[in-house]
Amino acid sequence: MHEIFHDMKEFRFSGDVKELKLNKTQLKTLLVLYSQKESNMSTSSRVLDIEKGSFTSVIDNLIDCGLVERRRDENDRRKVRISLTEAGIMFVEDILLEMSRQVDKKLDVLSGEDKKRFVNAINDLAEITEKLG
Repeated sequence: MHEIFHDMKEFRFSGDVKELKLNKTQLKTLLVLYSQKESNMSTSSRVLDIEKGSFTSVIDNLIDCGLVERRRDENDRRKVRISLTEAGIMFVEDILLEMSRQVDKKLDVLSGEDKKRFVNAINDLAEITEKLG
């Protein structure tokens, strides 16, 4: 499982990613922001298990790349909201597409029955994980 889903350096991305030279933390941050649509700095740093100070520099770098935007919360000016830019959304969708291709390529060695068993096992794990909270 680690080889398929965790080791992101194994994935081959389009030229944009190589030009940006994003590290694993930046890639994970983009994926989390994509799934959350919009978040605040505290929540996202907690989800990623990164200290707020370190997370600020990750976000600053992604802002410099034009992939993330930061703005003050309209209801509470002390809170900072972060979200992907349109370019960031397109970028993450490209990453997800390439990840899907890479996973499909790895799964091609399995028989149809083994693929069904694998998908069922993943679904079972997701269901149990959701129950655990």
